[in-house]
Amino acid sequence: MTYNYLLMVHSWLRWAFLIAALFAIIRSLNGKFGNKPFGKEDNTAATILIALTHTMLLLGIILWFVSPNVQNALAQGAGVFMKDKYMRLIVIEHPITNIIAVALIQIGRIKSKKAYEDAVKHNRSLIYYGLGLLLILSRIPWGTTPLFRGME
Repeated sequence: MTYNYLLMVHSWLRWAFLIAALFAIIRSLNGKFGNKPFGKEDNTAATILIALTHTMLLLGIILWFVSPNVQNALAQGAGVFMKDKYMRLIVIEHPITNIIAVALIQIGRIKSKKAYEDAVKHNRSLIYYGLGLLLILSRIPWGTTPLFRGME
């Protein structure tokens, strides 16, 4: 019961994360190419993105440990689950890639806060948030979610 609830929250929260990431990236693009100051709205967008990113990471880590699919795959051993595309995705690819993406987004936030010039702040945010978003998009199991089943 708890697993299904956490999985549903993790799955639906992804939409909030995607919106926040796109919003922060669009603000960075507008700031960079519009020569705009890095203002309160940019900080708010970054703060929301970081909060959602870390929430998704925490839920994902909990899910990894309680998922019957992951536990079943681990029980079969790496020799078995590494040969299965779906099991490899949930056991290795999804978590590792997303941990790297979270790190990139966090590094981007730190580097943008430490920069003195607004253009550099926007540029760092754009690069790191963009790379993080691309990695996350690459590892979302789109075909296994109720909203996208059968679309692969």
